[in-house]
Amino acid sequence: MKRVLFLAYLFPPIANSGTQRPLKFAKYLSQYGWEPIVMTASHFAQHQTDPALLDELPKSVRIIRVPMLNELVGDLVHQFGCRTRLARRIGDGISWRLQSRYRKPDLYALWRPTVRRAAIRLFRQEGFDAIYATGFPWTSLLIGRDVAKATGRPLLADFRDPWAGEDLFRTPHRPPEHEERAQEADVLREAAVAISVAPSMTRRLMAAHPDVDESKFATIYNGFDPVDLDTPAPRAGGKLRIVYTGVWKEGYNPSTLYDVMDWIRRSHPELLTDVEVVTAGFAPGEAARRGLTACVRELGVLPHRDAVALMHSADVLFVTNGEGNRQHIGLPGKLYEYLATGRPVLALTHPDGDAGRILNQTGGGVAVSGDDPGLLLEAIVTVCRTRRLEVPPLKRDALASFERVNLTRQLADLLDDATNRAPQPASSPSPSQPSPFLRLRPR
Repeated sequence: MKRVLFLAYLFPPIANSGTQRPLKFAKYLSQYGWEPIVMTASHFAQHQTDPALLDELPKSVRIIRVPMLNELVGDLVHQFGCRTRLARRIGDGISWRLQSRYRKPDLYALWRPTVRRAAIRLFRQEGFDAIYATGFPWTSLLIGRDVAKATGRPLLADFRDPWAGEDLFRTPHRPPEHEERAQEADVLREAAVAISVAPSMTRRLMAAHPDVDESKFATIYNGFDPVDLDTPAPRAGGKLRIVYTGVWKEGYNPSTLYDVMDWIRRSHPELLTDVEVVTAGFAPGEAARRGLTACVRELGVLPHRDAVALMHSADVLFVTNGEGNRQHIGLPGKLYEYLATGRPVLALTHPDGDAGRILNQTGGGVAVSGDDPGLLLEAIVTVCRTRRLEVPPLKRDALASFERVNLTRQLADLLDDATNRAPQPASSPSPSQPSPFLRLRPR
């Protein structure tokens, strides 16, 4: 069986929307002749965690947990301070200051030196046939480029989100766009394959880097795992429930849905009798700030299994693809799980964008353009009056193409093709002493 090095900072037990894609690939790749060796984060204090996610992986999947350089320094300070509380505070302080200073291309920049060393050491000890790196964080892609150049193994660079030129996640500490574009170009030049999660993202990458061979680009959608969606007992009666599960970020949140509920509350409160909006995935508070707690219930961040149960309880599932031009590009990851529950989906996205085309292909939902806020208002008012959302029938055969096991087959095919085309090194890797930066932690 061939081996692929997985570089994925966001990986269980970190509970983040970005963990699902590498988790599911690692879960199913062995079915297609590839053994994944995962290099991922070792410290989780800054992240929501869900240890149960690790139970999905076959026991054969190796997970190598590598600290960021600042975390390594902080741990050493704690250790040399005899593991006292004061030593831990000093170590954490040093770690925080180092991470705050070195944050290009992102806050995880100091993961690069430790993982690069650990990956090259692993190659010398055991070897691997290919490299899969997934970003965000973009540091993972830069590590993949470094390791590919050092080992001669082909790199599959997976862009889960747009990188250079993307304003949604822009912070004051991000490098200017021209620097990000140059780093992105470096990754693409080294990569054997550049993968994205939506056709529009693939086209944008190609247009931004016209000097890169078009044959390098590929699209593998996000998707759903039927195992995660075992149908629970149906909810018995109660209020008509509109459910949103997902993050709340600037430009990507259910704010427009809250606006609609506020307008109905003020102008036609009778429509909200026995109607509730239930949200999960972000810290509660926005409903209270807007005075909507009578009709909007915020549950906060939930384990994935509880979020799935909430989806099943919905009469309508609401998803948004963000504002402005984002309606046309990218695909919200929750869309696939929403559809797989069989509950009607109301998507605030342009009908001609990626998400709108998926709904047209699978049925089971309707797309409402965010360009005219009145369209969402009209849809929600109709739902409140009729107590249902009319959607085209769900086409289960079309939806099956988005099952994670089938998407993993596409990744395996790309790995096979990349390794078949890659020139083989003249000599095999030589054994070496274990790296002090490499930590093996059992699941």
